[in-house]
Amino acid sequence: MQVIHAPFGQEHPYEQLPEERFPRQPLAGAPFTVGIVTRPPGAVESIRVHAQVGGRPLQTIAAEHIADWHPAWEEGVGAEYLERKVTIDQDVWQAQLTAPPVGETLTYWIEADGEQTERFNLRGEGWRSGGGWSFDAGTMRVNRTWARGPRIFGVPEVEDIAWLEDGQRARRVRVTFRCRPDERFFGLGERFNALDQRGNVLDVLCYEQYKNQGKRTYMPIPFLLSSAGYGLFVQSSRWMRFDLAASDAETWTLEADLGADESLNLTWICGSDPFEITGRFARMTGPAKLPPLWTFGLWMSGNEWNSQARVLHEAQQSLDHAIQPSVLVIEAWSDETTFYIWNDAEYDARPGAEAFRYDDFRFPAEGKWPNPKAMVDWLHEHDIRLLLWQIPVLKRIEGPHAQHEADHAHFERAGFGVREADGSPHKLRPFWFRGGYIWDVTNPAERDWWLNKRAYLLNDLGIDGFKTDGGEHIWGTDTRFADGRRGAELINEYPQRYTQAYYDFATARRDAITFSRAGYTGSQRAPLHWAGDENSTWDAYRHSILAGLSAGISGVPFWGWDIGGFSGEIPSAELYLRAAAMAAFCPVMQYHSEFNQHREPLHDRTPWNIQARSGDARVISTFRHFVNVRHNLMPYIWQEARHAAESGEPMMRALALTHPEASPYAYGFGRDLLVYPVVEEGVARWPVALPEGTWHSLWDGAAYDGGQTFEIDAPLDRIPVFVRDGASIPVRYGDGGQLGDPVPLSAEANGVWRAG
Repeated sequence: MQVIHAPFGQEHPYEQLPEERFPRQPLAGAPFTVGIVTRPPGAVESIRVHAQVGGRPLQTIAAEHIADWHPAWEEGVGAEYLERKVTIDQDVWQAQLTAPPVGETLTYWIEADGEQTERFNLRGEGWRSGGGWSFDAGTMRVNRTWARGPRIFGVPEVEDIAWLEDGQRARRVRVTFRCRPDERFFGLGERFNALDQRGNVLDVLCYEQYKNQGKRTYMPIPFLLSSAGYGLFVQSSRWMRFDLAASDAETWTLEADLGADESLNLTWICGSDPFEITGRFARMTGPAKLPPLWTFGLWMSGNEWNSQARVLHEAQQSLDHAIQPSVLVIEAWSDETTFYIWNDAEYDARPGAEAFRYDDFRFPAEGKWPNPKAMVDWLHEHDIRLLLWQIPVLKRIEGPHAQHEADHAHFERAGFGVREADGSPHKLRPFWFRGGYIWDVTNPAERDWWLNKRAYLLNDLGIDGFKTDGGEHIWGTDTRFADGRRGAELINEYPQRYTQAYYDFATARRDAITFSRAGYTGSQRAPLHWAGDENSTWDAYRHSILAGLSAGISGVPFWGWDIGGFSGEIPSAELYLRAAAMAAFCPVMQYHSEFNQHREPLHDRTPWNIQARSGDARVISTFRHFVNVRHNLMPYIWQEARHAAESGEPMMRALALTHPEASPYAYGFGRDLLVYPVVEEGVARWPVALPEGTWHSLWDGAAYDGGQTFEIDAPLDRIPVFVRDGASIPVRYGDGGQLGDPVPLSAEANGVWRAG
């Protein structure tokens, strides 16, 4: 018989197991539920919970058997949706208790048919107003023992400060600020739900939400930009939450977990130009690194491209269609165990402390990768760079694998990996690679060991970087890292540290890049990023644009997404081409598709597969047209990329920041182009609200007087794009002297598109 009660369970950020405490940390005097699980079902007839506060009389409560219990799962939370197909045979019980007064401790334990569990303690905590702040060079330091400082010009008025304390220390602070009735709020990382976040409650928590992200995000960043003329950077890596006039239209509230010093630093950046405020934040936490020129060409990828023959076939298809790719990403290249050895490679296992060279491997002619070096050389000869997929996990496997066993043994002997509070190795809790060890990137020796295993890919093969996937793996708040910090401090920061390690390692060896899904403050120091997993739907397309604009506002200027989505049924030809048109005016233009068991028909998002599947003969030619337009504009794109890196300002500049009436999907691409993506199905004309001034259509030069809305023709091979009057756009024209002519990828201009 098993009697299970785990007050914090797996510490899933958004869901709870039936054996947990609900809520996990109740306020003093508030009721809470003790969840209990017994296995096997029917093994226990009755459950009683005994509870006592100090020397007061013992309280005994009979637990209720929840016969029809089932979890209130949300759709697509991380990869846990797979786990929900598994039924666990167990009985669920619940008992209601009351949290003790502030500073007192409730002790409770469970009795099942006469057998008793260990004791569980809950210390009472509650909110108390008080404390104040001091200012130093734009930073407000909030502390519960200080008096309130003077009002600072440009910084919103503080209405209240409260501390969540247990009689000994404060665990959390809540600061409430006054706000204007028309004040709008932006940023807080890559956000899919909206551009203006007024009326929303958002937490700052790095989390893998598989599709349909809603308010959850892979890349939270504690930077809030207000239309009132200020930006706020919360200098913390811990959990926090912003209530942006959702609970009270006259205030917004920041609630944040605290460290041992029980203080919080808030840095304010004030000014009249929102892009300059964002730039100052990005420079403060950066710098923003400029990616190589080749990263601004077309990216191609498919999860099922798991052989050399398939990769070369798809690359050749693109060349045959005169669609020049610049980057190719291979996800399914490795043995799916070590994640640094090519699938089907033959070799003699080495001690776990050692690294391989390329010459240590033998590649069977009949294997999936008969000659990786020749493949890389062929790609380079055709101006295509190669990135390989990575994760920060030492996978748990069931069957024998000599090299993995050697690596695993060395990992344990060296004391590598994130540790539990008791010092034992921490095992991954999320579903994706559950049970594996997490690479502790804060340990220099471990960092060198891990990355040196992959050095031959850069040094000997000449690959051009890594797709650094994942990173949202830290759930346990008490897990320990080599630098002395706990999981509560690394849960958000970990993906940035992980991708930064790969970026620094790769760029020290060659002109390389990383391509990452997750991140945090400072992610602009290790470009590039993409929006993660999304469906091929119009709704997901719209949300992806919002995500890119929000990421730019939050200091991450070099961003992309999967054209038309990567998951589920393929997009329609119309959605695919509308998405491709927008991606042509985006820092990263790339398509990708998820694994589909190699079933026919293919789910690849290549233009030739979309054309074949949809039967729409316009797909290839129109897609090629937008790739060529991007190449023609590359001198301008490169100019604006350099400006973004130097200034920290985003390449995609949300128009709504300066024009509240603008569509949330409209944006400046660089400083002189305005882009209006078509985000609805079945339309041939698109409303465009132009700002004041004169604007010129990028396609025919027609002049428009701003300050009004126009209905613009929007066939599938056009996207409404306008040039600021007086701007000179450096371009590289082909022989025809027109945008859309085929030209090589180059930053060298041979012409200028002049507006007016």
